[in-house]
Amino acid sequence: MSAPDPVPATMPVWKPALWGTGQVAVQVYRDLPSLLLLFYMTQLLEIDPALAGIAIFIPKLFWSTTCDFIVGSLSDRYRHLISRRWLLLVGAALAPIALISLFLPPEGTSMEKAVHVGLAFAAYVTVFSIFSVPHLSIGAELTHVREEQSRVMGWRTTFIAVGVLMGAGFAPWLIQRFGNGFEAYHTMTYVMAAVCSLALILSFFGSREARYVHSTLDKSTKWEALRRNRPYCYLLAAWCAQMCGQGAAYATLTYLVVFKLAFPDPFVALSISVIFTCSAQILMQPVLVRMTNRFGSRMTFIGGSVVYSGALAWMGLGPEGSLVNFWAASVALGATNAITWQSSAARLSEMIAADADAHDGESHAGFYSSLFVMGEKIAFAVGGTLIAGMLLSLSGFVAGKETQSSSAVWGIALIFALMPATFNVLAIYLMSQSRHRTPRIDAPAPAPAE
Repeated sequence: MSAPDPVPATMPVWKPALWGTGQVAVQVYRDLPSLLLLFYMTQLLEIDPALAGIAIFIPKLFWSTTCDFIVGSLSDRYRHLISRRWLLLVGAALAPIALISLFLPPEGTSMEKAVHVGLAFAAYVTVFSIFSVPHLSIGAELTHVREEQSRVMGWRTTFIAVGVLMGAGFAPWLIQRFGNGFEAYHTMTYVMAAVCSLALILSFFGSREARYVHSTLDKSTKWEALRRNRPYCYLLAAWCAQMCGQGAAYATLTYLVVFKLAFPDPFVALSISVIFTCSAQILMQPVLVRMTNRFGSRMTFIGGSVVYSGALAWMGLGPEGSLVNFWAASVALGATNAITWQSSAARLSEMIAADADAHDGESHAGFYSSLFVMGEKIAFAVGGTLIAGMLLSLSGFVAGKETQSSSAVWGIALIFALMPATFNVLAIYLMSQSRHRTPRIDAPAPAPAE
């Protein structure tokens, strides 16, 4: 496996690498419901896609946002009492329970099943907040040196690929291996739960030397700092726009391989596709670190968004049954998706560092990271469950049927191929407005003008 370039001597290489393992749990927790939950609800529980989408969207909108904000704010304010890293262990203990509970088959009518899944998902996103917000906050504070920040986030992007490989590649293979039924989903959750716990425990040990910054700012001060930090607001908006499109692609990918591309063994084809995607993403990391440092995180994000949209269109509108085309598009998708993940995370770290300097060392890392994670979850839910579920229903998709009408099949393809491109246009505009001058922390300050 290719890894990012070694960090400078000021930070031992094991530190960002071990911290980055926690991203495997973050990614598995994000990808499993995004990729499989809507499909599970429509095809196994036979819930209408619009109702299923609403059942997933409501907990994300009204509860996940609250949890993210609470965890981020409290981890800033009380870090002198309880280190953020301990929340990674709490997540390691609770993640298996929440994940296994999410795919337990409920009884009753379609509405009762939807309510059951919605409540289980509310518990799931609570646990997700407990470990995902602290993990990102710790990474943003490991260093304030720009070159090291990009390398730290390079390790994060590498482990994003590993997490995608587990959650979007290995998990579908397990489901098909054990028969595609309820028991198959249940077996898959046991394996993925063990993976998440192990990743968070390793990340806990890699986070013990994270730089200590005590934040005494109250909530009103934090919101005022956010209001004045226009570059961060544009970054957050750009990130949310892009996640809306990615959410739509994730939610419809399983439908795409089953109904539009019509592969004989769709979950096996999907698993192999994810292997190609993640391999390309991992191999790209040394190049991406250099690209981010050479062209800047903002321009790298903009360029990556353009080619990422093209890769999704290539995959979604490809010919039926062509595995070669599907896997070639998967390689392109992995390389281009890595660009946007790397550049956006690096830009977040730069802005957190610049904000701390502007406030005499007072850190808003937990607060800003919570908004970033919260925005990602809401946007993924809006694009991947609410909008995608509604559009699937409008296209004529019928839950539980093994064959679908031509309008439903083309609806799947268009949602997958065109929605991300539409949202990326908005993301590119917003990111172009996210301009700031980040002081070089490792460079001497300029002499005052005489």
